[in-house]
Amino acid sequence: MSWLDELFFPRRCPVCRDIVSPWGEMICDTCRKNFHLVADKGCLKCGRLLLNEEKEYCEDCMRMKRCIVRSLTGYDYRQEWVHKMIFHVKYHNERQLLDYPCSEAAHEYRDTIMRWQCDCLIPIPLHPSRQKKRGFNQAEEIARRIGEDWSLPIDTKVLIRVKKTRPQKDLDSATRQKNLEDAFTADKKRAQAYKRVILVDDIYTTGSTMESCAKALLAAGVQQVYGFALSSGRDGAS
Repeated sequence: MSWLDELFFPRRCPVCRDIVSPWGEMICDTCRKNFHLVADKGCLKCGRLLLNEEKEYCEDCMRMKRCIVRSLTGYDYRQEWVHKMIFHVKYHNERQLLDYPCSEAAHEYRDTIMRWQCDCLIPIPLHPSRQKKRGFNQAEEIARRIGEDWSLPIDTKVLIRVKKTRPQKDLDSATRQKNLEDAFTADKKRAQAYKRVILVDDIYTTGSTMESCAKALLAAGVQQVYGFALSSGRDGAS
């Protein structure tokens, strides 16, 4: 943000939402001390926070086969500040709240991302009518922030949402999968240029959305699909 932006639209802390002081910081000093990433406490497959830290995989990943090679998660969605931040980003256009959480998550996972040797980031698309109403795609906003740190380009054209689906948050696991049937397609010419890609989303719950997107990309010619979600639910959470 420029000093003029800071003057007229002062930056708010993504945790407490108070105006950040001193100028130029992205988070309050007090909130910084209570700011925790999932990091190595996540499932080694989907990245969701594990309730039992002695386990390596969540219950879902132990019982079902996934198309995604591996996914990472930034934060536990059940933390109050996380779901409030995402709400204000999506429904009040407070996109600057993403700056610090994305920066910290990108830094935490940089070494892992470099080992994956992926070609690009692919934000999970909204249906055109929903994006027109909102004015932006939150997954794309996240991808732009982490992409700068990981030096990865973003492709917003290879994956297309062709079906307007019901919001996933209101559905159980079985209905989520049915809701997403044939919801996505991929541009074959663009997809075949990539060996490995990273899907990006704001929230990972059961993984149904990422799996649906991964299937479309793999069918179009991408060789491997990874994932990153800014937040996720917990293993065993409904």
